[in-house]
Amino acid sequence: MKRLLSIIAIAILLASCASKKTVSDGSSTPSISITKTQKAEQTEFLHRINNNHISATNIVASADFRLTGKGKDISCDGKLSMRRDAIIRLQLLLPIIRTEIARIDFTPEYVLLVDRYHKEYIKASYKEVSFLADNGISFYSLQSLFWNELFLPGQKNIADNQLKQFDCDIASVGTTVPVEFHNKAIDYQWTVNRATALIEKAIVSYKSQQHGTSSLTWNYANFKSISGKSFPLTQQFAVQTNIGGKAQSAQISVKMSSPKTTSDWDIETNLSSKYKKIEAQDILKKLLSIQ
Repeated sequence: MKRLLSIIAIAILLASCASKKTVSDGSSTPSISITKTQKAEQTEFLHRINNNHISATNIVASADFRLTGKGKDISCDGKLSMRRDAIIRLQLLLPIIRTEIARIDFTPEYVLLVDRYHKEYIKASYKEVSFLADNGISFYSLQSLFWNELFLPGQKNIADNQLKQFDCDIASVGTTVPVEFHNKAIDYQWTVNRATALIEKAIVSYKSQQHGTSSLTWNYANFKSISGKSFPLTQQFAVQTNIGGKAQSAQISVKMSSPKTTSDWDIETNLSSKYKKIEAQDILKKLLSIQ
């Protein structure tokens, strides 16, 4: 169970590493030469993608987590709870009795990891954790990945007038359309269904002097209606990175069921005095401890 918690956390932390604060100006260099007609078609298609934005504030679903990597194949029951612009919460649960054994909260202000088994926790701002600070981790890029949306570094949301910053090869042949954004050390690529304008895959590559090249591939499937919009209940993300001089790779599958938009849940996690706080600088040691 600790192995699953560790790799899930590492993968999620990497997911938002592309939002470097130093490139938050949002500028990009177009790489696709298009005609005026294609430009109009491109703009219309990007608007369709942006209009797939789910209006619901909350998404809560049961989830089956599966980790594959390093010769391991581990499954665990769980729950995924998200409140727009407030929190992404992953809970790992014991089977049948559904008792929580671990929790990961991502909020705009801090990261919280709770180990129920060992009565330990880490709560720190993004700036307090060197790995997060070095990579300019943003809650909002992570949120966009979970909510199946386009995103730009340093941006909370994407307005229609910002869509021109994306490259969109509408003239490509096939059932999908590639959408891209490039800026310095960051490469974003989305594969979008031509008919539905739904994102089927997102690939983020980021080059860091501290950690080398990291890559994240996020796949979406099993779209179901939530508040009148399509949402992917199956999400799979594969991560490759180098942390602490060690190559790390893993693939996480999250299969959600019975999604609800209920708001009757608390985003605050309150811990008793029985829990021991671990210093922020020990977060990677905690995450990478595989026992």
